[in-house]
Amino acid sequence: MASPTPGSLESSTPNSAAPTTPPAAAPAAAPAPAAAAAADGDIAHSLAADSTIKTYVIASVAASVVPVPLFDIAAIAAVQFRMIQKLSQLYGRPFSDSLARNIIASLAGSVLGYGVGATVAISLAKIIPGVGWAVGMVSLPVVAGGATYALGRVFVRHYEDGGSIFDLNTAKMKAYYAEQFEKGKLVAEKAKADLKARKAEEQARKAEQEAAHLEAAEKAA
Repeated sequence: MASPTPGSLESSTPNSAAPTTPPAAAPAAAPAPAAAAAADGDIAHSLAADSTIKTYVIASVAASVVPVPLFDIAAIAAVQFRMIQKLSQLYGRPFSDSLARNIIASLAGSVLGYGVGATVAISLAKIIPGVGWAVGMVSLPVVAGGATYALGRVFVRHYEDGGSIFDLNTAKMKAYYAEQFEKGKLVAEKAKADLKARKAEEQARKAEQEAAHLEAAEKAA
């Protein structure tokens, strides 16, 4: 019987010393598409809501400089009413005319010294020549803008918490409204300054155009 050769023994012996490759680490799980889409939607809603509120703050500041007393109050209320309507549409919430008006009136009285009565008094001050007019024109834009900002923030918080206009508890929101009112006054001050600068630019442009027309008419003559 033939003896096995050394080469045949080496080939038939298993190589127990061969290095083993560690298993590859599992790739990190990607975020679920639905969760990512929901997060993107929340961010988009928040950004759109911020833009909407600032737009209506500017509108309320502009409405507050209407020279006719009490008409300015009606114009501001209309701006705030429309803002709530737009925010409700943005968040896909139902809207109620009567509830919106009640909420505006209820929250407006939650800031000491800036309730509906005080706002009306500031508006009526425009009747008084000189100091009264100045007080009305200086104070009302800030109050109106701050109130509009605070009202918008209240609705955004409530809607983002899953609520609707039908279950908004104004008593629970009054502290938050007062806090946002103070922030809103700063936003309103900036909006007022921007409107004033824009008006000055328009007046300067109009003066330049009139001067150019006069110059052209003189040359033609």
